[in-house]
Amino acid sequence: MQTDNRGRVSLQQFIDQTPISPRQRLIFFLTFLVLVADGMDVAIAGLVFPRLIAEWGTTIGQVTIAVTGALLAMAIGAISSGPIADRWGRKPVLTIGFLIFTLGTAALGLSGSIEVFTLVRILSCLGLGAVTPVAMTIVADWAPAARRAQMVALSFSGVALGTIVGAYLAAVLIPAFGWKSLVLIAGLLPVIVVPFYLRFVPEPPATLVKRGRSDSEVKRALVVIAADPAGVDTSILTTAGVIRMKPFAVVLSRALAVSTGLIWLLAFLTQGLIVLVLQYVPILLQQPSPGPGLDTAQSAFIMAMWGWGSLVGQIGVSFVLKRVDRFVTGAVAAVWTIVGLWVVVVANLGFVGLMLVLFGAAIGAAALPTVTNAIGAIAYPDEVRATGVGASSFMGRIGSVVSGLSGGLLIAAGFTLPTLFAALSVPVLVVGVAFLGLRADTRRRRSLLCGPRRSRVSAASAGALGVEHSEQQSADHGEVLLELHTLQLAGQGILDRPEGVPGDRCRNERGGQR
Repeated sequence: MQTDNRGRVSLQQFIDQTPISPRQRLIFFLTFLVLVADGMDVAIAGLVFPRLIAEWGTTIGQVTIAVTGALLAMAIGAISSGPIADRWGRKPVLTIGFLIFTLGTAALGLSGSIEVFTLVRILSCLGLGAVTPVAMTIVADWAPAARRAQMVALSFSGVALGTIVGAYLAAVLIPAFGWKSLVLIAGLLPVIVVPFYLRFVPEPPATLVKRGRSDSEVKRALVVIAADPAGVDTSILTTAGVIRMKPFAVVLSRALAVSTGLIWLLAFLTQGLIVLVLQYVPILLQQPSPGPGLDTAQSAFIMAMWGWGSLVGQIGVSFVLKRVDRFVTGAVAAVWTIVGLWVVVVANLGFVGLMLVLFGAAIGAAALPTVTNAIGAIAYPDEVRATGVGASSFMGRIGSVVSGLSGGLLIAAGFTLPTLFAALSVPVLVVGVAFLGLRADTRRRRSLLCGPRRSRVSAASAGALGVEHSEQQSADHGEVLLELHTLQLAGQGILDRPEGVPGDRCRNERGGQR
């Protein structure tokens, strides 16, 4: 652990060097529950649309408009939530967004036409879009660097559990009580989480420091981690005094441009894939010949198996990320997904066969956005993390909009389940290549900073930026900060790149942080 000349440690060093406390685990668990509600909401929407077609005579074009409008609202919520959370705090943004989408979902039960349903759905999805990126940011803020990728992945698995819960609720409630009972219960039940979140989840310390809160208030937040945070010096937080760039300027800076572009591409394609499956596969499963012609309960059980596969994939990959290069993990998950999709294409599967194969395909498919989220949470400095994660979530929601629109058009054009899955294998292949491209860019950045050319900046620059000489510290974070610092000074004609980067930062380490 690196200390300043008074023997004190920075805020981030304190979080990284202290074991995860029971209170931190509670924060992660409550955030997990928030994301369960997120997944449940997305799942039930896809299972409600077949009932709207049957009861209201809703056309596939009207469904497409409802899906596309809702996903566009999620995108707006995602891109706007990041800068607001960076400026005003994570907790209020998440709480307000969560209430908007849960109460909005319940209000769907009051709609009497597809037009009213679509309008209420769009309004609720503004809140839904804000929840996921801010939730991921809160987990990343409270997690030590060595466990950050794993904690983000574990928390994101709540989305998969939510799809399971939503599918089973639909299978029970829709045949017995109708779809309105489903949206009422799915909207009101998650509100129970709100008072616990307000009581037990404090604002992350880094956000408090950035907002100029008192040292005593920051120390009270740090009690969540350890009983005695007296040795922490909040004046050596991170780059606040070194990197004077607007949040979006950092995210799009030369130091991060290639990685940001690839993260956006991954978010666009992976979230688009998941949403298309959740929103339109239930319709195709209930499609008569040449479709399987299943009933509502059967299609709901198949989507529940997709949810179980997603849960297995997301939890499994969270542990894989502790030991295996995250980029290679993503590429392998892409290959796994393609194999699962093509089994559906080439085999004539019945109800049981579809359940088993979609369970297997979901293991790989759900791992793709999970790995993408873990990469995004690690890639950006603390001060702009919500903006960076929010921007990638925005691109994911835009991907969902495009998939929502294209899915409806493809079904209207006569695509069946096998032909749709054959088409989906192409973007999944691009995802695999993008993961490998991110790996190459990370190595390139590391070689620039750790190569034989060194500048005249002392090792104190690295210390001022909070870069530690540690096997488990996130190397990418420190390297990005140093490179941003380099670019600023280079613009003043002072240097080419900083020296003093610890030698082990240049090695290709295994594990979730590499």
